[in-house]
Amino acid sequence: MSQDVFAARLARLDGAHTQLKDSQKVAAQTARGRVPEWVRNMGYPGSLVGAFLIGILTVLLSRYVMFHLNGVPDPDADADMTMLIDGGLAAVLAFMIRSALNMTSKEHLACKAAGIWIALTGMHNAVHAFPTVWATAFSPEWVERTTEMTEPRSFYISGVSFVIGDKDEGDTASDVPTSRSKEIKINRF
Repeated sequence: MSQDVFAARLARLDGAHTQLKDSQKVAAQTARGRVPEWVRNMGYPGSLVGAFLIGILTVLLSRYVMFHLNGVPDPDADADMTMLIDGGLAAVLAFMIRSALNMTSKEHLACKAAGIWIALTGMHNAVHAFPTVWATAFSPEWVERTTEMTEPRSFYISGVSFVIGDKDEGDTASDVPTSRSKEIKINRF
């Protein structure tokens, strides 16, 4: 094969490749439609927020499953073991959802872990704020036990409530004076 024949063949292939590339570019632009670029750029940050919410949702689901298996929380149960079981079940659920939604990056994993941790240590605050909603989803006994075991506006870690901020004048659940800004409360039971 001479060099002229080879050069002519390369030119034909390059022309066909350019036509294919141009048609694919036009097809991609029409497939995107008229969606502004800033909307398309919100996909990744939105997926991080979604991963955080998935972490919270998995703790909610794990506690719902544990409620139906075990009933109301046992005040004499080991708080660390209960948190470990809730966290483990939530992690398994998050892993299954991770596989289904293709959220496999380290950033998504960190957001899901943060959501799980926040929900594990602070879900009781939502129970204090909206007891009737939680009584509908779980039971009035579960809500009563949860509100007795924890303090509002706190993080509950290892059976200890770490209250955030000042206590309000309306809070009568604690014997601690209201002038203290930080309080550590050990489980009442």
